[in-house]
Amino acid sequence: MGRYLNKQQAKSYLDLGKTLEVFLGRVHIDKGIISYLEINKALDDKIEVTIYDHYDEGNLEWLDVYSFSYVDSDEDFEILQFDNIAELIETIQLRFHLSEIKFVNQGIIQDEYKDLLELEGKTSI
Repeated sequence: MGRYLNKQQAKSYLDLGKTLEVFLGRVHIDKGIISYLEINKALDDKIEVTIYDHYDEGNLEWLDVYSFSYVDSDEDFEILQFDNIAELIETIQLRFHLSEIKFVNQGIIQDEYKDLLELEGKTSI
């Protein structure tokens, strides 16, 4: 099984109460910021998406995106709600100019971050 979940797998995982993530990378004008989405099923059966923006404080030896400083210091994160997975995909693709949404299980965005650093030609510290 690959790293990414297709639309049906993502829907099934959410229905089972699992948390999914989507690594957005550098979607801000300030390229020192990295972003990702956390996706959960809300109690009212809607899909809830929280958008996280962190300062890029990592390197190939320190990939713990979750521990990086938040851009919004008061932790007032933007939360979106969707009725279904198709609506979520369409809105996120349009908002962040993505050709596809790469759903991953919680915790895998650190691998996505590492891939970004390697793609950018970063080496160790």
